[in-house]
Amino acid sequence: MADPRDELDTWTHAQIQPLPPPPGTFELIRKRARRRKVTRAVVAAAGAAAVIAVIATVPRLVITQLNLGPGPAPSGAQVGQTSAAGHHHHRQQASATPQPTPDTAPPSTAPPLAPPNFAATSVTFVGTATGYVLGQAGTPGHCGPPSPYICTSLAGTDDGGKTWHGVSAPVTGAAKGPTGVSQVRFYNTSDGWAFGPELWATHNGGKRWKQISTGGLRVTALETAGQRVYAVWAQCSGTGANWAAGCTGQALYSAAPGRNRWEPVPGAATSLSLNGTPSAAALVIISSRGYLLPPTGVLVSGPVSGVGGWQPVTGSAAPCLPGPAQADGQPAGALLATTTANGLVLVCPDDAAGRVVYTSPDAGRTWQKAGTAPAAGTATSVAGTSTGAIVLATTAGIELSKDGGATWTAAQGTLPAGGFSYVGMTTPDQGVAVPADAAVHAVWFSYDGGATWQESPIS
Repeated sequence: MADPRDELDTWTHAQIQPLPPPPGTFELIRKRARRRKVTRAVVAAAGAAAVIAVIATVPRLVITQLNLGPGPAPSGAQVGQTSAAGHHHHRQQASATPQPTPDTAPPSTAPPLAPPNFAATSVTFVGTATGYVLGQAGTPGHCGPPSPYICTSLAGTDDGGKTWHGVSAPVTGAAKGPTGVSQVRFYNTSDGWAFGPELWATHNGGKRWKQISTGGLRVTALETAGQRVYAVWAQCSGTGANWAAGCTGQALYSAAPGRNRWEPVPGAATSLSLNGTPSAAALVIISSRGYLLPPTGVLVSGPVSGVGGWQPVTGSAAPCLPGPAQADGQPAGALLATTTANGLVLVCPDDAAGRVVYTSPDAGRTWQKAGTAPAAGTATSVAGTSTGAIVLATTAGIELSKDGGATWTAAQGTLPAGGFSYVGMTTPDQGVAVPADAAVHAVWFSYDGGATWQESPIS
């Protein structure tokens, strides 16, 4: 008898031919596939357009609101002073415009443009190439945050003033009574300070700024060299733009460049008052030593290593007193600067013949009358070089003496009307000056020891 499973096995093992699909099935599949591809492409293009739109608007928003700027310069950058006297001056803005970059370049490689309408009040250099300028820029009411009227700005250069770019600045206003800043100093490409009257510090090349508490005192002067940064803190009563007026009870404070811990300098804290009479104090620093001319006129000096206190150089006063403060906090009377390692120059107020210039070859122990500087304009700042040359800024221009103050010649170049508020010598050949009229939107440079000067627009 045959096994009934044989027919089932035969049927299941037989070759089976699948039924063909209905006519037009494959064409329908191809059409649907094409439609899906088109839909995906449209969605992707729309998404890309949205991303591009966001990228196009975000940089301006970031720069305007946070005022981001470039980071520290390369670590191999030279550390130096704006002048042999240790002077540094500069400042920031909150409405910088980003610099366009090629599509192939990363957005972070190009620094932002310097803010428009930059009105410089202070300048500082670290070596001959890298420098910073502090001032007000942009249009009040369109700056911020937190206030649209905060236009404090900072511009930087890495090519000795040939070009300028925007750098993040402290979020504070112009100097007004107890608030704001007007001056800037950098120790290196990382550590810098904005001050006068407030005190702000950065330790990452201007990326971020922190306000330092001074207990209500106003910072009228700040210089750095060696291993320390020094500042004069004073009790002042000036209001408005005259923030440095009525200053009494000054004290000298110091900190390590990379830290925000400020302490009174031993030995000098009680040497800065003049029976409560308002006055200013002149502070200058070179690589190994600092000098302070307080209201009493008795010069105080000490090491800039942070070891040891500052003490009076002699028991007698210098040839003239500092007198009241100028708009930047510096004395309007005696102007002090260093020349050689132990050499000092002191420019005293005008007399009938002009400005009397005194020099000291022994770090302030003795003074000799060197000559008389021209009387044109009001003297605002003095700088010296290691060759013994003296450069004097006035509201009429710049005067130069190559023989230690004996004879003087007027500097040449297309100089601004109103003269200068500050001059400093980075090297015996290179110098920088800030115009008295901040609306000029530039600073001036000299490359021949102060004989001729040329404009460097901050734009």
